[in-house]
Amino acid sequence: MTARVTRFDEELLEKARRFLAASEDHTDSRAILEQFGYAEADRVRGRTLISSVAMSLEWERAGIAWNFLSPTPERRRDEALHWYRDTRRRYMRDCFRAAELASHWFGDGGALRHCLRIFSIAAWRGHRAELRRNLERARGEKPADAPPPKDTALVELAGWYERFRLLAQRVFRGRPDLLTPYGLTVGKAPPRLRGKLAQIRYGERAAGTLAGAAVAEVEEESGLEEA
Repeated sequence: MTARVTRFDEELLEKARRFLAASEDHTDSRAILEQFGYAEADRVRGRTLISSVAMSLEWERAGIAWNFLSPTPERRRDEALHWYRDTRRRYMRDCFRAAELASHWFGDGGALRHCLRIFSIAAWRGHRAELRRNLERARGEKPADAPPPKDTALVELAGWYERFRLLAQRVFRGRPDLLTPYGLTVGKAPPRLRGKLAQIRYGERAAGTLAGAAVAEVEEESGLEEA
């Protein structure tokens, strides 16, 4: 399976690295976050997830990533066939999309050229060659040092980052001096939390209960609610 490393993957990794580095270098702001649940175990998990994603992206670029999820060769073979069919569908869809765009700019002649790409022998041979490689790897065993699949690692890292990014934006609301080291900016507040316990622990009013944290705009919000 050929997976691309996109700029969004790189940006997520860089944001998580910056957030973790800021929490380790700035002890004062970290102490505030710790009172709202950002514990040492969370930092350890962040380091682990960042390391996993970095290695996953490195293996993807090298073309040696182990993206199989199934434990047996038979089921891994089914995965490889599914990847092949998905690759062919994506290729044809891209051809039709390019044809649609070309018809807008160059008329039916440009669209026909892109439609004929669907029958490209070179593309078909490339996809079949990739299928053969995946089927061969499916018969083997997972390398002992293989990182988790890229998408799996990215989903876990995104969950970790978003959780503590939102926490920092609420706790440090209105304090650019505290937000900037974490790669965050003062702007529109995150969506309101619905649960009462979540509002008490992470809400705007909770942010103003610590010395050094942002003071919640209680009066302004009350005026808006009354209006």
